[in-house]
Amino acid sequence: MNCLVCRKPLNVKWTPSTLFKRDWVCSDCETSLTPLVPGCPRCGHPTEDEKTCPDCIRWLAIGLDLTVRSLYAYDEAGANWLHRYKFGGDVALVEHVKPVLRACREKGVWYVPIPLGEERLKQRRFNQAELLARAIGPTRPLLQKTEVLSQRELGKGERRHRQNPFAIQTEVRCEKIVLVDDVYTTGTTLHQAVLTLKHAGYREVSAVCLFRALNKSKTRPI
Repeated sequence: MNCLVCRKPLNVKWTPSTLFKRDWVCSDCETSLTPLVPGCPRCGHPTEDEKTCPDCIRWLAIGLDLTVRSLYAYDEAGANWLHRYKFGGDVALVEHVKPVLRACREKGVWYVPIPLGEERLKQRRFNQAELLARAIGPTRPLLQKTEVLSQRELGKGERRHRQNPFAIQTEVRCEKIVLVDDVYTTGTTLHQAVLTLKHAGYREVSAVCLFRALNKSKTRPI
């Protein structure tokens, strides 16, 4: 049995329950993710004196105010974890972060995962944001996404100015919606999703992201 993150062998004491366990993470990887300390009040990016970060200031300047609860730093450990989960298909890793995700749960809220385009979903065979959302609480697939270039293929400026790829898929009346995604980078994806929802009449929208990319980060592309 190997750790799902680092792939190193695990010394496991075999019991009947061992046969059904599929979310093995070694002790080093268990504590490798970096929880975000209080920072920007709108996206969680570490800032001095918990002030609004430059990215959010730019969004506010064009009239967009979104509160995002970011849980972990997208540093090297975060990149390794996400690479195994998102591109390696180790969906059992959701169990590793489920307690932290579940702590975000609120009553009377629908959790809406950021969708993948149809072709991307066929390639990956699962939506990483949807599994994270299910770990938090009740979900609804309110949004659909047209096929666009992956963010991995776009520069920071191109991400900010790409055409809005989201549309309403189904309409469900609820007072509060929380979008769920894996990584917050420039914020473009979430802000475009929020615009789509608000144009459809949803007024109270916030977000939860598992990771927050750090400015000047040298980790692999998302």
